[in-house]
Parts: sequence; structure tokens; C-alpha cells
Amino acid sequence: MEFVFPHQLDRIRDGILAQKAILGEVAARFADTIAGGGLVHIYANGHSRIAVEELCVRMGALTGFHPLLSHALANFTDVVGADGLRLNQAIEKVEGLGAKILDEFEFAAGEPLIVVSATGQTQAAVDIALEFNRRYPQNPLVAITSLEQSRDAAPKHSSEKTLYHVVQQAKNGYLIDNCMPSGDVSITVEGREQAYKVCPLSSIGALAVVHSLNELTIRELARRGQKHLVLQNMHVGETHVNYEEWLADQRRRYAKALSNPARLAPIP
Repeated sequence: MEFVFPHQLDRIRDGILAQKAILGEVAARFADTIAGGGLVHIYANGHSRIAVEELCVRMGALTGFHPLLSHALANFTDVVGADGLRLNQAIEKVEGLGAKILDEFEFAAGEPLIVVSATGQTQAAVDIALEFNRRYPQNPLVAITSLEQSRDAAPKHSSEKTLYHVVQQAKNGYLIDNCMPSGDVSITVEGREQAYKVCPLSSIGALAVVHSLNELTIRELARRGQKHLVLQNMHVGETHVNYEEWLADQRRRYAKALSNPARLAPIP
């Protein structure tokens, strides 16, 4: 029986390695913020929430990455019912939610926002990127999305922009390609009666991106001689567990997202 999916991972590997320069530049911006006691904020909706969880609360996670995850926009694992897929997909088409989410948090000068979206077309993802860039035009805006699809596919947001366009117009905008093909699925299986398209790559690509940024950020902090907290493995007996210390630093940092003495006044 033919079995080809593992070969698709070469596409992700090669695509990530080709972006080493921009990944290093973004990681340096992250290191600037984290070394100063600040936060790198990361938003996603739908399946892209996986990348937020991997960056913010995982073995090997650095303190300083702050999730902006709305339950309404990121919870659909009941599949059907009151928290099912239909409702989630309806909510992520509502424009104006980006402003409501940003209203809940305070941002310091230089603090980046990462927006993760597989396609770069989803209204909710475009909405928050547009609003962040409008309010804080000097702060870095990082999109992790499909370069191919967000650049070439038709916009869905009323602004007639995708994440690609928003980042291109941002003063400090960075687009990191999740390396997925347009349409996401990577394999076509020919059946007797029809063809089946399977094996999306967007989540795998996004995870590869965030862990690459994780590595490069801690390498940059180490290069600067900056000691930092990284969550250790709690399930290996010989590993030193720094769980409480790591959480305490997150608590101090996350408090700034709600009440920051160095709050940057948003452009009204």
C-alpha cells in the first residue's frame, strides 16, 4: 500500500530553514521584550490555537509569551452541539471582535503581537491584526500564516485585506510562512468512486515555526548573557522542576497585560 505523508514533512523543514533570517530577526525582537520584563502576545482562532498552547504553556516554554485566546473563537472540540463547529465558524466571521479583545489588555511600547492563521483569510484574525496595527503602529506585528494562500486568495474581511496585506502595510510587520500549500491538504488519495484530499500541513507548519522561534529566542537571550526561566520537564525524575518559579514569573508578567504602569496609550 502506498504511504507518502511523512515525505510531506520535508516541505515544512525546507520552508522553515529557508526563513532563518526572518526568524532570527523576529526572535531578536522577542528577546528585546522578554529581557525587559515584557510580553510577547499571541492570538489565534480555530485550529490555530494549538500554536498558542505550544508557545505559552509547554515543556521548554519561555516565560513572557502571553496567550490571547477567546473561548468563543477557539473552542469547537465538541464538534456538534452548543460548542460545535458551526457556531465557531460563524463567530470567527464577525468583524469588530479584534477591538473587543484588545480592549481587555494593555500593551507596552515594543511589545509584539503574533497572529496565527492557517490561511490568513479568516475575518477574526485579519480583524485583530488590523486593529492592533492601527492602535500601536510602532509595535511589531508578526503573522504566522500561509504565504501562498494569504497572498493569492481572495480576502474575506470587509477591508479587502488578508494577513499578508496587513503585514505588508505595517511599519514593523513580519510574515512567517507556515509552508502549507494553498488549500492546506497535502495528499490526494484516489478511490474507486472519488478522490479524497487529506493530511493538512498548517498546524504542523505553525508548530515548527513557534518552536523555531522558541529556540532562537532563548539562544539570543543566552548570547546576551540574559538568564531566563524555561519550563522544565515535570515527568522525568532526574530533571530539576522549576514549575513554581516559572509560574511566578508568568504571574508577574501577565499582571502587566491587565494593568501596566508603562502602558502605551492606543491611538483612538
